[in-house]
Amino acid sequence: MITGAAVEAMGGAEKLKSVRNITLAGYGQYAYQFGGGRITGEPEAPEKYVAANELQRVYDLEHDRFQLVERRSMLFPFLAPFGHAWGLNNQVLDGTIAYDINGTNAVRVAAMSDNPLQVDGVHVRRMLTTTNPIVLVRAMMDPATKMATRAEGNDTVVDLTLKTGDKMSAAFAKDGLPKWVRWSTRHTDTGQMNFTTHFTGWSDATGGSGLKLPLAYTTRISYRNVDFFKMYVDGYKINSAIPDLAASSAVRAQPEPPSYPVPTITSKPIGKGLWRVDQGGTTVIEFKDHIAIYELDVNVSVAKAIIAHARTLAPGKPVTQYIVSHPHFDHTAGLRQAVAEGLTVIQRKGSEPQFRDMVAHKAPDYPDDLAKAPKEMKFMAVDDHLRLSDDTQTVDLYWAQNNGHMADAIVGYVPSEKLMMEGDLVSAAFDWAHWPDSFRDLIAKFKIDVQRVSPVHPVGLAEGQATLSLAQVEDLLKGGTARARQHCADEIAKGNRHPGCPIQSKYY
Repeated sequence: MITGAAVEAMGGAEKLKSVRNITLAGYGQYAYQFGGGRITGEPEAPEKYVAANELQRVYDLEHDRFQLVERRSMLFPFLAPFGHAWGLNNQVLDGTIAYDINGTNAVRVAAMSDNPLQVDGVHVRRMLTTTNPIVLVRAMMDPATKMATRAEGNDTVVDLTLKTGDKMSAAFAKDGLPKWVRWSTRHTDTGQMNFTTHFTGWSDATGGSGLKLPLAYTTRISYRNVDFFKMYVDGYKINSAIPDLAASSAVRAQPEPPSYPVPTITSKPIGKGLWRVDQGGTTVIEFKDHIAIYELDVNVSVAKAIIAHARTLAPGKPVTQYIVSHPHFDHTAGLRQAVAEGLTVIQRKGSEPQFRDMVAHKAPDYPDDLAKAPKEMKFMAVDDHLRLSDDTQTVDLYWAQNNGHMADAIVGYVPSEKLMMEGDLVSAAFDWAHWPDSFRDLIAKFKIDVQRVSPVHPVGLAEGQATLSLAQVEDLLKGGTARARQHCADEIAKGNRHPGCPIQSKYY
């Protein structure tokens, strides 16, 4: 019944069956880091956005292929040129083979992956394909698709299992038109992420085809109900000339990269009872009867391996504390694993609401250790200063203030080693330093003597080097500020008023 009503509402069976391909052109915007890249983790904090221009989606129904093309740029001050370079993203799915086109090279991608900016892989690209309403209804017309109908509020919802095994749900309005589609995938920071794409602005797809398609797509996620992606359609083409999206023999010959590989974890001693892990930049801190770790800038699988590695550095001592530099998703990827293993999470009070939302997020389809055995998060808040100390080790945690990137940054400082642990305070200056003063401000406020830095990001580290010297830190901040100012000047010369310009600094 639902399928028939949807078919008629969309333009009729004959018109739908005649569609060989669809090309969508438009533009869009993403919520940066799925809403986990805000200046603070408090719920009312504004989003940061990423623009997606020259956007195109090609749905090749005839050959079961899909292409996502767009150029992205950060709409806020970013640390490296690639963030503002309108870099081309060209992602293709050919049946069960996912690959990316980078210039003249085509590179096969893993079946499943996620990072702070996107989820990806064969399943994700299949779901993005079926998010087009014509592709959706055509899938419902396929006898190989399994369907079950139920009510969800005032909506009639159909749960689908595609012939590929992928699962999704779709809701339909009383007139038969699709209202939304929903699907899920693994997500490191939240266990899994559920995506619901709403369709609005229905129109004749080409002004004369008789096929109806929406002019606006809003994709909302289950984490904090964030509007993750908004896509605005300039127009559609039906059965036009499209690129050949077939995976080449060279792509097919490439082995599929593993999903979520775990590297061998290694570390270097950087002081008495201190080690820096080479994978992810975690600093391991040994106390008399326990171990603390500063940062888990890695996915859940690697976080588990790093926690296990930390135990081997001080055999017999449990890892009990996890200090988070700041709440951005690229720095909290190990949070759920830390909570699953009973570690106390240490951060600013403003981060606690976000962390509790991340920990409470359900992951029934892609259960991690926390979903398999839920635990309450143990949280310790830092105000201006918190000292962790016993008769073998002392670590001071300080709030790094005056930072437009992160309001709730904390650093660790080991007085006996004159060593600071930091994430994005110093080592975010890949090319441009947009928040250069926080380092000196912190030193002046708390009157600490920093001679070395253990960075989360390996920026500025020479091969084999584990810590930055004070001279290297100054070079990063001074040079990064100068390069950022030059970038601002170059953009102004083009008539562009760039975010983050002019650079704010009283030291450089």
